[in-house]
Amino acid sequence: MRKESKTDPFVGSHLKSTFKVTNKLSKLFMLVLLVSLSSCYTSKQVDYLQTNKQKLRIPVIATKYKIQPNDVLSVKVQSRDPEQAEFFNISAIENNNIEANPASLYLTGYTVNREGMINLAIVGSLKVSDLTVEEIRDLVQTEIDKYLLNATVSVKLTSFKVSVMGDVKNPGTYYIYNTQATIFEALSTGGDLNISAKRRNVKLIRQNGDESVVVSLDLTDPSVIQSPYYFLHPNDVIYVETSKPKLVQNNLGILTLILTAVSTTVLILNFTSK
Repeated sequence: MRKESKTDPFVGSHLKSTFKVTNKLSKLFMLVLLVSLSSCYTSKQVDYLQTNKQKLRIPVIATKYKIQPNDVLSVKVQSRDPEQAEFFNISAIENNNIEANPASLYLTGYTVNREGMINLAIVGSLKVSDLTVEEIRDLVQTEIDKYLLNATVSVKLTSFKVSVMGDVKNPGTYYIYNTQATIFEALSTGGDLNISAKRRNVKLIRQNGDESVVVSLDLTDPSVIQSPYYFLHPNDVIYVETSKPKLVQNNLGILTLILTAVSTTVLILNFTSK
């Protein structure tokens, strides 16, 4: 007579529990997939200056920067008599093939001291704090005219640097060789924002005398161009936060690894039990 095969009660219950765990893991995987799909980015989250108009005119409110202590100025005097003009200049780099860099500009410039003064050769000390670069040029020109005829004075701010931090491609400190720069120009020097960056809440930190001012800028709103912080000042710091979808994706990645390890362990135990 053929004997009926009996299933071990322990093995049967073990298989049932394994099936339940596997079923739950499958549901968790589906949940992770749905959440990851819901955390995808849209153009509303990443586009700058969003508007439905084909052409938009926005008045620009340019802010003129006034020199502060610790700024570095480049002051150059030129005239028909180069030998006479050299008495008023800091010894410059004679080799024109040497590329100017922040270090050389700092060494060949005038640092504004705590009292807001610079000390020019022959001319002496001049008060330059709370003046624009154009006003300083006119001030130095007036003083040089007392000593030289037909002299030309040029004044530039050589310590114009901004720091770009956070969720950008190339964070760092960048020197800007221009009289002014916008927040978009600064972000472009940092390689632009990553797709995961918050564009509606970009922090800008500005030193104003003895205090720091922190403001939030919405780069998706065209009215940001009218903000007094649209044009940057020297030593401004831009900090870009990471959006929640990116954080969710990072957390889901870790969770997926954990679930994969658990499911693999369950399958191995199920296989060995057989």
